[in-house]
Amino acid sequence: MLLTDMSQQLLFCLRFGLLGLVLGVFYDVLRAVRTHFRLRRWGTGLLDMLFCLIGLLGFLLLMLRGTDGRLRLYLLLGLGAGFLLYRKTVSAYFLRLLLWVLHLLGQAVEGLRQALLWMFSFPRGN
Repeated sequence: MLLTDMSQQLLFCLRFGLLGLVLGVFYDVLRAVRTHFRLRRWGTGLLDMLFCLIGLLGFLLLMLRGTDGRLRLYLLLGLGAGFLLYRKTVSAYFLRLLLWVLHLLGQAVEGLRQALLWMFSFPRGN
């Protein structure tokens, strides 16, 4: 039997809060990719499935490591609190930053493509 005092329970709750925050960041990264590349129904479904699998894997591994696989209510509360705290505070700004970075990366790739096409184009003489 796993004996935990209040300080250990608080530590577990904070760890799951941090996991919730990391999952919030990961969700925004996937949302920025979905928005930037204008993914339709299948792309959105695949990214949502990826998020759910990564979130479930992270939750289960952290739960197994910290509490020997015992599900406690404070773990779910910590996870939800971390996710909602991120989503309600800095999520919109971080999403704008990610979209701006993706836009700049797209411009850089397009410039590189144009430079490569120019380098390997042969002059057309008369």
